[in-house]
Amino acid sequence: MRLPILLGCLAAAGCGRGLDLAPVAGRVAVGGKAVTSGVVMFHPPDGPTAVGEIRPDGTFTLTTVSPGDGAVVGPHRVTIQATTVGPGMMVEPKSLDEEMKLSREKLPGGKILVPGKVTWVVPERLSRADTTTLTAEVRPGPNAIDFDLPGP
Repeated sequence: MRLPILLGCLAAAGCGRGLDLAPVAGRVAVGGKAVTSGVVMFHPPDGPTAVGEIRPDGTFTLTTVSPGDGAVVGPHRVTIQATTVGPGMMVEPKSLDEEMKLSREKLPGGKILVPGKVTWVVPERLSRADTTTLTAEVRPGPNAIDFDLPGP
């Protein structure tokens, strides 16, 4: 008889049981100009990471368990991953070996795709939890946390 009660309590608590979350929204800019795509992550010392996609206007809303539920209350290291990728191009093979390889792989047109150049909109060091210098404090209740980073 106790097992059904325990299972009911666990189901009611859900995945986020014991988490003290608060809503977090904000904006990411570099040199005053909105960052138009990417991901913001808040990493607490203990607990799950909150993630938010950067929208075209530079705004984001964090999610930990359910959409828009925010982040764990307390201090966080913050990472921002934002890049652009230039156009790629098709180039002719540079050697007979490359041409034969393309022929064996039955690639149409016999050309090689050279990927576009990746440019970091936000400095790459801010994209990793072990190298970022960005921090934020999430307080109970709604939080508006903006990041206006210096331009290049």
